[in-house]
Amino acid sequence: MKLPFISITEAEREQMLKDIGVSNIDELFSCIPEGIREKAEKTFSKIYPFSNPLTEQEVVDELKSFALLNEKATKLVCFAGAGAYKHFIPSAIDYILSRSEFITSYTPYQAEIAQGTLQAIFEFQSYIAMLTGLDVANASMYDGASACAESILMSMRITGKKHILISKALHPEYIRVIKTYIQGMDAEIEYIPYDLQTGMTSVEALREAINDNTACFVVGYPNFFGVIEPIDSLFIEASNKKVLSIAVITEAISTGLLAPPGRLGADIAVMECQSFGVPLSYGGPYIGVIATKKEFVRQLPGRIVGETVDREGKRAYTLTLSTREQHIRREKATSNICSNEGLLAIAVSIYLGIVGKTGLMKIAYINHERASYLHSRLSQLSGMVFPFNGPFFNEFVVRIQNLYNVYNSLIKKGFLPGIMLEEYDKDMKDCLLVNVTELNSKHQIDKFVENLGGLFG
Repeated sequence: MKLPFISITEAEREQMLKDIGVSNIDELFSCIPEGIREKAEKTFSKIYPFSNPLTEQEVVDELKSFALLNEKATKLVCFAGAGAYKHFIPSAIDYILSRSEFITSYTPYQAEIAQGTLQAIFEFQSYIAMLTGLDVANASMYDGASACAESILMSMRITGKKHILISKALHPEYIRVIKTYIQGMDAEIEYIPYDLQTGMTSVEALREAINDNTACFVVGYPNFFGVIEPIDSLFIEASNKKVLSIAVITEAISTGLLAPPGRLGADIAVMECQSFGVPLSYGGPYIGVIATKKEFVRQLPGRIVGETVDREGKRAYTLTLSTREQHIRREKATSNICSNEGLLAIAVSIYLGIVGKTGLMKIAYINHERASYLHSRLSQLSGMVFPFNGPFFNEFVVRIQNLYNVYNSLIKKGFLPGIMLEEYDKDMKDCLLVNVTELNSKHQIDKFVENLGGLFG
């Protein structure tokens, strides 16, 4: 459910009233008999008895609750994440995206003609560079998984080496895409195990696995189990042996709470930006990005938009770097990624512009706080076991006896309880990956725990 967004300022509203010859809103509606207006106001106050201002999300939630009074069926309350997260999307995003200069957004072949598109991409790159703590970011990639694979190819070009170290706690679907990408490249993948108590990638195992042919080390931040990895310690080990460090962020909202990976030693950061104002959309399209240090910019796939001035000294934007096979000699291209996720990049920029720095921090804090609340509530139920004790952001693993039957029972009660991890790893039998975002209210969490607890008597 979305509210229509109308971008009219108070000054514009006053000018419109002046132009039609009235001084205020009351005068505008004076043609409606006063008795009818009073009756309508009283009726509305009974239906919607809120005197204090509400946020857009709170208004939407209230309207949804009213709508449910007329519905027999309700939607599932979602506690599933694992790389695809349900977050609140401000209505302003759809409104601005619908403007003609953005609705057919695509990186043009005569790029400098489309200054609006270039500026939007430039702003997107600037946001990503700030969030990752690195020098430069590309325009956008297909999604987080393909961006992750591209970053590994990038590290192999930079180092000339073909031994790849990947944390075993990296998202399994990202690993599948990586394996597809490097087929036939004579590259070797070695997996670094995670500690069975903390869920964190082993620093000691990483130290032992690095050899003279190691190109890079790849780790999730947070990892697939929701655990926040000690990437500063891991990246020190990699740096000491001249190995490139790649941090992979699947939950972009975490950047509002966690330290930027570039500040903790990452040479390359990969991020899936779906959480920034992009709907789940049954799995796509999503939007991936790669950020890196300035010294590696020539090996960065995709496009980079730069800011300059024109002949008259006015600010202008240009396609500074475009290293794909359609634009230069095929053998010199760094990637055959052909499409910039331009429209979604603009959506991300609008989202970040709306929430701002403090807003993003607040949203991230709410995510963590509510996930911690659910974790605490579940720990009070009998039969709940938490395999990992490492710190988490908004996602964690819980082991529940007879999970398959419990899962189906919760579905019938109106809850999508999470992701069953046995589908990814046979050793994770009865393990559920649970996610909580700002869209999961305390009331929903309490009802979820109540229904889950009821299944165990």
